[in-house]
Amino acid sequence: MQRDATYSPVLHWLAIATMAATFPLIFLGGLVTSHKAGMSVPDWPNSYGYNMFLFPPNLWIGGIFYEHTHRLMGTLVGFCSILLVLRAWAPAGAARTARILRNIAISCAILTLGAGVANLHQVAVGFGGISLICFAALPFRTREARRSVRWLAMAILGAVIFQGILGGLRVVMVNLDLAIVHACFAQAFFCLSAAAAVMTSKWWVNQIANSTNSTLNATSLRRAWGWGLTAVCLIYAQLIIGAVMRHEQAGLAIPDFPLNYGHVLPPTNAQELQAANLSRLGDPKLDQRVSLWQVWVHFTHRMGAVVVSVGVIGLAVHLLRRHGQAVFLKRAGWMLLGLLVVQLALGVYTVLWRKPADLASAHVATGALLLVCTFVVTLRIWHLRRLNGVDAAGVEASAQRFNVIGSAPGAVG
Repeated sequence: MQRDATYSPVLHWLAIATMAATFPLIFLGGLVTSHKAGMSVPDWPNSYGYNMFLFPPNLWIGGIFYEHTHRLMGTLVGFCSILLVLRAWAPAGAARTARILRNIAISCAILTLGAGVANLHQVAVGFGGISLICFAALPFRTREARRSVRWLAMAILGAVIFQGILGGLRVVMVNLDLAIVHACFAQAFFCLSAAAAVMTSKWWVNQIANSTNSTLNATSLRRAWGWGLTAVCLIYAQLIIGAVMRHEQAGLAIPDFPLNYGHVLPPTNAQELQAANLSRLGDPKLDQRVSLWQVWVHFTHRMGAVVVSVGVIGLAVHLLRRHGQAVFLKRAGWMLLGLLVVQLALGVYTVLWRKPADLASAHVATGALLLVCTFVVTLRIWHLRRLNGVDAAGVEASAQRFNVIGSAPGAVG
């Protein structure tokens, strides 16, 4: 157990910035898929031969707008990740290294100006990026004490690079499977950035410093952690099915709700499928014929929503019943229930209103938000449980002092 952790506001807010920038990026990714704009810009890393940062705004029209803004938002997340790594590792901590960084920054800035005058725009952007990163590293001179946080920052940077390459290969190789992996990995990255935001928070550091003051029941924490881990896995599996459904154009494979073409079960054979496709002809938004694969992917997503609801409600009820006096856990329980209701409503109306792009993308973004909030709650429970395990004797003594063994009256956070 590391007890030398200190709260760094700069590191914490950089982690929050990385996480906050990821949320609109996921929403924009949903818009790209909803508007079928994934191949609107057919080259990568350039955009129609232009450097991505120099692509003329007057050409941002139609699907190009969604795809190009998605790429630019991705670079913002990448830059936040770089700043996070620089603050965690503090490369300018040594005077000699700081001088080297300053010299590189100034030299690259001069080369940027020279390349710009010579109309070598691609070269100018490259040198400008190096100069910006070196200048950004100069203020950071105190390394984060916790090795786990330093390497978590490195993992975030590695993950965003991997995600960018995935997106680029999806364009270059015109591969739909890579698009699905790209969408699923975005959700995992969102959780990774959230982990950094939580682990660098004042709450996390204070819990380490005051771990022996915890009075939360260890058994109840273990059960809460089990519910949380189950809910996170269920939500992530549901998001994977949702990504497959969206990229396989199966979002309206079953156009009615709560029934499935008027029945409890959707079509199961060619004859029933033919009847279902005939019933779609009366709606201009449902002219496309669907396959059994599309129908059953959609139906699996619906059934997944039921399973996820059970997991999230189980976690929320446990938090409200067993940890109702722990303020952050009580708030988390109500928050998860609220997000679940919103997500279910968005899913239903996406089908009934025939999949408007903004609503479908909001459904994707809210699913990501539900995942990351459940993940954050579970991570904080794990942290409390770990501290309980390390300082069991201290926790028991504290509980005896307040005569609250087996209960959880103490507010935490």
